[in-house]
Amino acid sequence: MRFSISIDHKHKIIRYKHSGIIQSEDIEEAWAKFLKMPEFTQMNYDLLSDYRHGRFNIVQSQLVHIIEFLQAVEPIIKGKKQALIVDDPYSVAASMIFVKEVYEKLGFIVKVFATEEAAFNWIRY
Repeated sequence: MRFSISIDHKHKIIRYKHSGIIQSEDIEEAWAKFLKMPEFTQMNYDLLSDYRHGRFNIVQSQLVHIIEFLQAVEPIIKGKKQALIVDDPYSVAASMIFVKEVYEKLGFIVKVFATEEAAFNWIRY
């Protein structure tokens, strides 16, 4: 596992942190773990995904595959929030494409942030 997951029960947030080169398989592996967590699937916890010090190595065709994967779990993610913290220019651009696609197709509310404080404040309210 090249990422870490922790749970903030007080604020009902699942925190996911990944640095280094991030492949689409890494994202799918993390999501496989989220989907086994009752906090995510049954207790309506949101996601705070920290990709600072990381760089997506994901091309647009792989982004389509990730969105197709998420369509299979639409009942779980519809209306949920995910805050993405990114600091690499390519990763910001890829995230912005992802944000638009998942909201329009799945009702999954995702926003991109540069700081943990801004992401945390948004996801809490």
